[in-house]
Amino acid sequence: MQSILKKLTLSLSAFAVCLLLPLSLHAQPTGTRQVEVEASGFGGTQEEAIRSGLAAAVSQVNGTSLQADQVTASSNVTGAVSNKEGVSEEVDVTLSASISARTQTSGNIHSYDVLSLTKIESGYEAKLRVRVYRYDTPASSARKRMALLQTKAKSAKYFVFRSYSGSDLADLVTTAMEQELVQTRKFAVLSRDNLAEISAELNLISSEATSREEKAKLGRMLGADFLLIPEIVNATGSTQSKIIKITGQTETWSAGNIVVGVKVIAVATGEVKYAEQYRASTTAENSRGLISSVAKNAVTDIVEKIYPKRIIKASSSGVIINAGGRSINVGQRYNVFRPGEVLFDPYTGESLGSEETLVGTISVSKVLPKMSHAIKITGGDFEPGMILRPTATPASKPKAPSLVKKPVSGIALPFD
Repeated sequence: MQSILKKLTLSLSAFAVCLLLPLSLHAQPTGTRQVEVEASGFGGTQEEAIRSGLAAAVSQVNGTSLQADQVTASSNVTGAVSNKEGVSEEVDVTLSASISARTQTSGNIHSYDVLSLTKIESGYEAKLRVRVYRYDTPASSARKRMALLQTKAKSAKYFVFRSYSGSDLADLVTTAMEQELVQTRKFAVLSRDNLAEISAELNLISSEATSREEKAKLGRMLGADFLLIPEIVNATGSTQSKIIKITGQTETWSAGNIVVGVKVIAVATGEVKYAEQYRASTTAENSRGLISSVAKNAVTDIVEKIYPKRIIKASSSGVIINAGGRSINVGQRYNVFRPGEVLFDPYTGESLGSEETLVGTISVSKVLPKMSHAIKITGGDFEPGMILRPTATPASKPKAPSLVKKPVSGIALPFD
């Protein structure tokens, strides 16, 4: 068996040679692990059969394939092969112009063993045991994926308590929208504003400067389910003053408002799923607060339509809600509804949501990063899965309000 392997490796391609390394015992990078599989390959020659088996192994683990290309350089390198008994042997391998293979997208191979190499009527069959690197994406990647595109600006310049170029104000709106989206923890928020930096990092990972474990990250970039496209419709803000003749005092007041339109598009179909405008106003000289307010206003409304808050645990004293962070505030009151029969549009067949029966009212008492606690105000018999809707009138006004939020009402969002 050793002599067969030695003879075989003398004509292996550059790709195959780089794979013939002893099993590494050091810790894998976060998210990367080794997966061992057995695979079979067929080919007209022994090398083609092995490459076919490697392709099948990578495909099993990462859903990818190996792509053949040509190499033209010739050189000598040293590799290592091991048989199924675990005996390892170093060999000198001459590389010449021949067919090689490379991983087309994600995944890379740590090492492999040739279990058998059989001559068949059409060529050879290779049975391999292959150890493939797999990069497991974070659990948050299983969420619906929302790509936030750069905010559009209708004007080249804006004056919101100071002068802004259209692009600068758009950047501030994009950043505020991104922060609010991430805080909701309901979407895998994809960056489309830093593609140059991401591309540079992926180029580094694909280079010879990084290990094969790191290269398992290649080809794992996520595609979006939906695009969120904001646009500044209007933005103004100024501070004025006048002298009161009787007292000689100077009276100063500020007024600002911003209107941002948002559009949600399904990537697979190009269908516009949602389009709405949101407004925020302020009586303080605070342009950043104004931008933050309209961003929170828009994101909260969109998320509430797709993922209304729900009770995840109930007791006699109160409930726990599946929302936290900046997406919910202490003192905010919610009406609690029991979902009922799902209703459908008779013309389109689309779901219109379910009937809802009002059960009671709760008030948020404690906010944590990912969940919140609330106490019962009215009603009772709350159960996990019940839907929460903000009350029409807040329980109390915030202290010293500087921003007055005026969202434009939206429509039901038929995402699913």
